This record gives sequence, C-alpha cells and structure tokens, in this order.
Amino acid sequence: MRQTRIRPMVEGGLLAAVAIMFAIVSAYVPIIGPFVNLIWPVPIVLLGVRHGYKWSIMATVVSGIIIAMLLHPLQSVSVVVGFGLIGIVLGYTFRMQYSATKTMLWGTMASIISKAALFAIGIMVTGVNPFGMENEAMAKAMEQAIEVYRSFGIPEQNLAQMSESMQVMINLLKIILPSGFVMASIVDTYLNFIIAKTVLKKLGHFVPNFPPFKKWILPSYIVYFFALSLVMIYWGNTREITMLYNIGMNIEVLASVLLLIEGLSLFYYAVDKYNLSRMVKGIILVLILSNGFFTQMVVIAGAVDTILDYRRLKAPRESK
Repeated sequence: MRQTRIRPMVEGGLLAAVAIMFAIVSAYVPIIGPFVNLIWPVPIVLLGVRHGYKWSIMATVVSGIIIAMLLHPLQSVSVVVGFGLIGIVLGYTFRMQYSATKTMLWGTMASIISKAALFAIGIMVTGVNPFGMENEAMAKAMEQAIEVYRSFGIPEQNLAQMSESMQVMINLLKIILPSGFVMASIVDTYLNFIIAKTVLKKLGHFVPNFPPFKKWILPSYIVYFFALSLVMIYWGNTREITMLYNIGMNIEVLASVLLLIEGLSLFYYAVDKYNLSRMVKGIILVLILSNGFFTQMVVIAGAVDTILDYRRLKAPRESK
C-alpha cells in the first residue's frame, strides 16, 4: 500500500516542478514565454492520466502556492485559474478514454470557465474593465495609424473614410469578443490535447485520435444555429434590440467558423478523391483563405454537406 502511494507522490512532485518551471519561463523568457504559458496544463494532464484527478488537483494547488512564493500571487492566479482546470479535465477525460471529440468538448468548456473566472478576478482586483482598456488601446492604435497614413500624403477625405471603416471594425470586434474567447478556448485546448497525446503515446498510454481531416463531419444542428443567428441579427437590427443583435452576431461567427472547417474538410476529401496536385491545392487554399467570396462559398458548401452528408460519413439512423 505504501509503495502504491510513493510512486504517485514522486511523479506528482516531479510534474509539479515541471509546471512551476513552465510558469517561471513564461514570466521571464519573452519570446517563448507566451507559448510555454499555453501548454502549462500538460504536466497536470499527465499526472491525472497516470494517477487520477485527485493527484492532478493536488499538484495544481501545490504549484500555485509555490509559484505565488517564487514569483507573485497574481502570476499564480493567472496561471492556476487560467489553465489549471483545463489540465485537470483533460487528464480525467484521457484517463476515462473518452473519444477525441468528447475530450475536446469537455476541455473547451473548462477553458471557457477558466477564462471567465480569470476575467472576473481581474475586475475585482483592479476595478478596471479589461474590455474598456482594450477599446482605448484600439482607439489609440487607430489614431496612430491615421497619422502614419497622413504623413504619406493621403488626402483628408480618404483618411476620414479609413477612420470610419476602422471604427466600424472596432465596434464589430467589441460585439464578437465573447465568440473570440470561445475560439481561443478551442485553440488552447486543442494545443494541449495534441502535446499531451504525443507524450502519453510515448509513455505507452492509449489515446483516442481524431479521424483524418477529410472525414470530419459536424452535426446538422450547426446549420440550424447558423440560420437562427441570421434571424436574430435581422430582428435585432430592424427592431433595435441590441442584446439580440449581439448574441446573434456571436452565434453567427462561431457557426461560420465551424462550417468553414466543415467546408475545408470537404475540400480535402475532393483533393484526395480527384488526386489534385499540391500546387493546385495550395492555390485554391490561398484563394479560400484570402478572398471573402471564396471563403463564404466554402462555408455554404460546409453547410450543405452537413445536411446532405455528401461523403456518407454519418451513421445511419437505427430503424425503430
């Protein structure tokens, strides 16, 4: 019994030390620091997979205390609150051998909760709304950009149009900021998923894989959410219901990104089916990602494929 407890204690101590080292690197190394900060949950994930979520929780708490002593309490809060829950949840889902999709879903939810908690703590500690600060920074950046263009001799009439366009963009960014947080949560969860999966495979653990990208398929209700968002945007705009409009915009952004991924998956399927060359594939990808019209066409293709299932990837419904 004692031997069974010594091993997780030793590994917990080592992985907690790695997490502490990650925090120090993220605080003092300017170039790779932000990236190391994103993968801070990986040691917590490994400990959770090997010995259970109780040990990963313990390591997270111990790491937070030592980081607060070595660096600063706010640094500890930003790391532990911002990323600790992701590591605990991913470790648990890996240990329970959830599917890759379910693991990503739970990890993304944990990341969203962590970001919301960190945001709330930031407001309570500083008394300043970060969104307001970001808006001020955007406004100053816009003024500086206009001054640069003015120094190039651009007419004031054109500068006024540019300023108006930039202001519209800033207002749009303010509205879709919540969807930006969700997408950021998906990205950092996926990053930790990939790195933890690579390490766990080398350690001999079973880790569920995503299917090949050309076989990705989304549930049909994503299209219904997309259609609902368009209705919400229309009603919110015509009836001047700001909250309805803002919610619709955020749903539309998230649904569009998901349908874009679906459309790109369909594109990769077509590339493989018709044996397109790398050059042709690269040119088409550049056009899709750089031209709004082609991007929208891929989104529409993704929506159609989600409903019609052109690749026949969805399991047939069981007959009653």
